Amino acid sequence: MSDQYDEHEQSERVKQWLLKNGSNLLTGILLIIAAISGWHWWQGRQAQQSQEAGNQYHTFVQAINKPDNAKALVLGEAIIANYADSDFAFLAALRLSRIHADLGKYDLAAGALDKAAAVALNDQNRELVKIRKAQLLLSQGKTVEAAKAADAITAVAYPASLAELKGDLAMSSGKSETAAEFYREALQQLSADSGSRGLIELKLTDAGGSADKPKEIR
Repeated sequence: MSDQYDEHEQSERVKQWLLKNGSNLLTGILLIIAAISGWHWWQGRQAQQSQEAGNQYHTFVQAINKPDNAKALVLGEAIIANYADSDFAFLAALRLSRIHADLGKYDLAAGALDKAAAVALNDQNRELVKIRKAQLLLSQGKTVEAAKAADAITAVAYPASLAELKGDLAMSSGKSETAAEFYREALQQLSADSGSRGLIELKLTDAGGSADKPKEIR
């Protein structure tokens, strides 16, 4: 009898608890389901946006290669505006800067680099922007400013690019031997199949050096 009473009592307690807390329990379950569904939706949306950004960037590069600068400028700005949380926005900003610089619009080129810095997702990208800004200053003949910008960069991700930049700065100041040392340093940082080697080797030759006899950088 006591066992039956205990079972009955337990059953009643469960019923009372459900009556009292059932709505909260259901709400909790629904919230969990909603959270899971939301997570899957967010992942799907992120994948979709990444694909859209990639497609837009591909079209942007095609316009550059054509070349169709007017179209490229519009597409590049749209990528930055619509996909600012992707690396495609960063890459588009860098390319826009190059287009403006090639057209002699240095203020716009610098502005594009500022946009690149704003959408950079990591320190590696921000370092590359600093190098590009110093290169832009040098291309305008602002050697002193470019040198100061280069000296302020601690190259971690792009040591070869920084060494090449310093070589260019030395050449612009007529210091060919110093330039050759920096170009050798840049080559030592690059793999044998790097696309940048050919140009740097030409710069090294112009500086009076030889890539076949690397010189230790002290």
